[in-house]
Amino acid sequence: MKENTIKKIIEYFKEEEDLFNSCIEELDSYNGYLNDSRYYEMDELNDIYSGTDARDILFRAFYGYDEDSYTIDEHGEKHYKEFNPNKYYFSFNGYGNLISSDYKDYSAFLDSYAIEEMSENRYYIDSIEDDPDLAALFDELEEEEEEEE
Repeated sequence: MKENTIKKIIEYFKEEEDLFNSCIEELDSYNGYLNDSRYYEMDELNDIYSGTDARDILFRAFYGYDEDSYTIDEHGEKHYKEFNPNKYYFSFNGYGNLISSDYKDYSAFLDSYAIEEMSENRYYIDSIEDDPDLAALFDELEEEEEEEE
């Protein structure tokens, strides 16, 4: 049953977080699946902002924050610390400001929609084929999808 296979793939990705990160980033490279939620290595900051006014970059860092460092006040609200260029990764918030992090967190995208999108675009996601167990799960999903048609 298709839904059970999707659940198996999701469970596999939960155990293999780095593999999921690779697959979702490859899917994003093909069709923009992550929109503005992609993580970049901090070294890519120069390339992304090449030719950009220094003041604009400073504003994006000043109004950004560090995703990993925060305090929680007496009302339960998070207060993030400032953007940290010494972290491994960065991303952008909805305003284009910089968010630093030591970890890629794509967990919000780990759902049946992402799995179905990966299945439809499997040809463009080399990481699936690089892992024999994952490839077998996607083969199973593909067979079930063909049976439904």
